[in-house]
Amino acid sequence: MHTVLITGTSSGIGEAAAKALLADGWNVVATARDPATVLRGVENPRLLRVRLDLTDTQSIATAFEAASSQFSAIDLVVNNAGIGLGGPLEAVSLDQLREHLEVNVVGVAAVCQAAAAHMRSHGKGLIINVTSLAGRAGIPFLAPYCAAKFAVEGLTEALYYELRPFSIRVKLIEPGGARTKFSHLWASHPAYSSAADDVRQTMITGAEKAAPPERVAEVILAATKDNSDRLRYAATDAVPALRMLRLLPDWAWRKVLSKGFGLK
Repeated sequence: MHTVLITGTSSGIGEAAAKALLADGWNVVATARDPATVLRGVENPRLLRVRLDLTDTQSIATAFEAASSQFSAIDLVVNNAGIGLGGPLEAVSLDQLREHLEVNVVGVAAVCQAAAAHMRSHGKGLIINVTSLAGRAGIPFLAPYCAAKFAVEGLTEALYYELRPFSIRVKLIEPGGARTKFSHLWASHPAYSSAADDVRQTMITGAEKAAPPERVAEVILAATKDNSDRLRYAATDAVPALRMLRLLPDWAWRKVLSKGFGLK
């Protein structure tokens, strides 16, 4: 029986992935900053709730130790936890930016380090990092979030080469919109308010109409069953968007994206 450790399972994509993998027969180590919020009402001997805070390296080490103690080898780690930050970059304080990158980049890297050390000792494993369409294309007024997700994309691609000799594979899940509780802390600046407010409203409206997180969980589950060296898996509306990004010249893509967000 295989074991997975998932970060950020208190809601949304992480919760949906935990349920999907549990239903598929996995031992699931479901983590969150507050484990009491994880999979409420679900009781299963193959489910272990553990505290993990991406800004607390000791909590990461403790979570891996708890998982190993309960289920022995960890075969899969799904790096899903993260926070949002948007608005005009000029309005984002450097402290906000540092905190954002500490969680979304440094924290993800810390989990990857723990996973690599554990899996290397067992001679195999799979690390799946959940990024976003915003990790492949710059989205207006999401500069901090794009910076973080672009960084994780590059980190993961580099890890492909580092970890391959140890039979540890890495994969990226790139969702577009998903109907979850996830939201962006939003910085404001009067010089940008008209365009920024329009973009934010477009995002809110889009999220309300987006696919449920279970659609992303299905892609995560499919990736676990794919033994190839495929690196990237798009999900939800990122599928057509990334296809367009590949096919269109840069100027045409920027025009399409601007129009989609109501920008001139």
